[in-house]
Amino acid sequence: MKRLLLILLVLTAFQSSAQIQYSSTNAANYDSQVQKNSGPRFGLTYITNGKLTKELEKEGVTSNLISQFGYQFEKQIVGNDEIAGIVEGILFIGGLDQGLFLPSVSGMFGVRNKAAWELAVGPNLSVNGAAMVVGFGKSFNFGNINIPVNIAWVPSNSRKNDYLDNEGNTITETEKSGHRFTITVGFNMAK
Repeated sequence: MKRLLLILLVLTAFQSSAQIQYSSTNAANYDSQVQKNSGPRFGLTYITNGKLTKELEKEGVTSNLISQFGYQFEKQIVGNDEIAGIVEGILFIGGLDQGLFLPSVSGMFGVRNKAAWELAVGPNLSVNGAAMVVGFGKSFNFGNINIPVNIAWVPSNSRKNDYLDNEGNTITETEKSGHRFTITVGFNMAK
């Protein structure tokens, strides 16, 4: 039920963010590759050992690699012919290759230059909890098709867990969640 509510909340947020308008008066003259890169994405995530891999092992996952399928919503918010500010919303479903449903959502804010290199940061929400995500990438143009290739990193978080031992003493353990490294490829049609 929590996952369903999370997905509905995210979809509502992305629908409202789609109303952002270009702030530059000459936005129509920008290179279409800089203006729009929304579209489907697929890729792989490598998870380093930690709390998340322990939880996935309980579900029968034996690999640190999981598949990712999703969609990236993107809107340019400011810019000129050399550099543009971008807002991205990224929805992923991970683990389908292993029979799992692992949703995640990221909201990223960043910049893209004229050569189509981009850098963005923002919050990430997944079954592992809330974290920050850092991503960079490049879009390649082949005629009317843009092929964005991105790499993202969600750093490991440390969480403290308190529990009582057999003698009633409080024990505090610090547990790391594990880093997540994702590479994705997608496509969208150029205007």
